[in-house]
Amino acid sequence: MYQRDYLMRMIEQFSMTLGQVLFKRRNQQFAEAMELLTQAMKQLLGLNSKLVLALSVKDLMALLTTQGQFDAGKGLLLSDMLKAEGDLLVDAAEEDEGIACYMKSVELLLEMRWMQEATELEQEMEERIQDLLTIIKPGLMPLRVLKPLVHYYDSAGRLAKAEDTLFFILDADVDQTHWIDSGLYMVERWQKMSTDELAQGELNAEEVQETYTQLVKMKQKASKIERM
Repeated sequence: MYQRDYLMRMIEQFSMTLGQVLFKRRNQQFAEAMELLTQAMKQLLGLNSKLVLALSVKDLMALLTTQGQFDAGKGLLLSDMLKAEGDLLVDAAEEDEGIACYMKSVELLLEMRWMQEATELEQEMEERIQDLLTIIKPGLMPLRVLKPLVHYYDSAGRLAKAEDTLFFILDADVDQTHWIDSGLYMVERWQKMSTDELAQGELNAEEVQETYTQLVKMKQKASKIERM
């Protein structure tokens, strides 16, 4: 309860800044809007947005951790700031930079989902992840985002999405062995699901079996290459 009250206060404070950012965006005062976001990030982390984007999500989460306790409220707020910055950059015709902000935001949320400290914020994280995934196309995502994304889709029961994301990884990752094994483990679980469960994930038993067969063939091929 304390964490949620604390989070709501932080979001309320940021909402005032965000309102000013939106006003300046509509008036195409992009530099002024960016300065507001930069100041907000400095207050949160002591870093400007360029440094935030340069750091890995692991490093950002370490900065949000005090005495071994991760501050999930600040993590959620940082993801909002990155999303707002992405919107601003896209409006300013700096789409690549904007997409990079979206990527960092969704990657942070995907990592936060598995943390005990973020349990109370599950609904808030889910809403933000869904919003970001409507903007970012999977084909544009780097492996560091695709890898937690496949686990997200699987845990959410979105099996077809998990399957598609797995094959994006397999197409791009030089070291496929780990992800072939992970994929086989995942699909073996799907094979035990009911018809209704598979249908909810937008798959059927035949499609699951085809995926399993394809992964087995890929593993056999990879094993042959390793023995050469």
